[in-house]
Amino acid sequence: MEKGFFKIERKSIKLFDEELLDIYPLLAKENTYVAITKNKKIIELDTMQESCNDLFALESEEIEINFDEAISILASSDSNIIAVFNTYGRFGLVIDLSVKQIVMQFSRDDYHFNQTIFPVSFYTRNNQILLIHGTKWNRVDISNPFTGEVLTSREDPEFRMINNKPECDDHYLDYFHGQLLVSPNNEWVVSNGWEWHPYGSVTVWNMNQWIANNCWESEDGDSKKELWRYKEEWNDPICWLSNTTVGILGKNDSNFCDDEINMPTGNLFRVYDVCNGVLLNEFEITYGQLIFDTFLYCSSKDTGLRVYNISKGEVLFEDHAIYPQAYHSTSKEFLEVNTNQLSIVKLIEN
Repeated sequence: MEKGFFKIERKSIKLFDEELLDIYPLLAKENTYVAITKNKKIIELDTMQESCNDLFALESEEIEINFDEAISILASSDSNIIAVFNTYGRFGLVIDLSVKQIVMQFSRDDYHFNQTIFPVSFYTRNNQILLIHGTKWNRVDISNPFTGEVLTSREDPEFRMINNKPECDDHYLDYFHGQLLVSPNNEWVVSNGWEWHPYGSVTVWNMNQWIANNCWESEDGDSKKELWRYKEEWNDPICWLSNTTVGILGKNDSNFCDDEINMPTGNLFRVYDVCNGVLLNEFEITYGQLIFDTFLYCSSKDTGLRVYNISKGEVLFEDHAIYPQAYHSTSKEFLEVNTNQLSIVKLIEN
């Protein structure tokens, strides 16, 4: 395929007068997104109808989220439940849009919390929306956001020094959880975390094993695997390519590489099979937000948008003037936010 494989359709619309802090597609509704504003409003944007509706307003006295720091918003698969949290912070909450109420507030402890993206993700089991969220630096849990019940309750293993020697209880996890991403079929979850001293480490484990069979699955269960260890960073982009393959962007940390092995030093995109932890493919790539839908899309403020062939890593298309921050996989449209204006971009195959 040639680099002229795509052509662009683009339009710009102005739907709101407030600064957007983050935006997320509502996949159960075509051309529709949920966003959070600097003024603590949750709004719904429809790019087809070119409409903007207020959904909810957060009152400062109700919440511990700091709106002077980075904010993230996520939506459940049915588009009825959203989570709002400080991206690199400690606090978050869940809002049920059907009743317009905060149904849950959650937090993680304060040990090096600002090093990682807050581990938060929705998870669907038996048509029920659940929340996976960080509770401690080395622990994530599954909660029912409507009842507050913790479905992965377990004891807290301890670490201690005895006679200057480290000892720890069974299941103790020396790992800082980061961004979570659940597979399309809700069977696996990837954690983009890190370990001392320090280096990035991407891990994965099976959701069914965790919630149904072993509350310790996220610590040391049979399904847990370390995919890419010794990365330079631990907040690099990741994306699911299928129900069982995940793509990870990053660099090898040269401090942990064998000098006798010629390791690539640039940005790599690596593809792993989560069932067995095997590396299936890798190629060099520009750095940016990752989106996968038949093709691999990489979006960066510095380099614009690039489209890659997922099997060979060939650049099929690039445009330095486009910088999408969101993608709606139902509507097949990219969304770029510039102050209070939206640009809707579609890539059409020639």
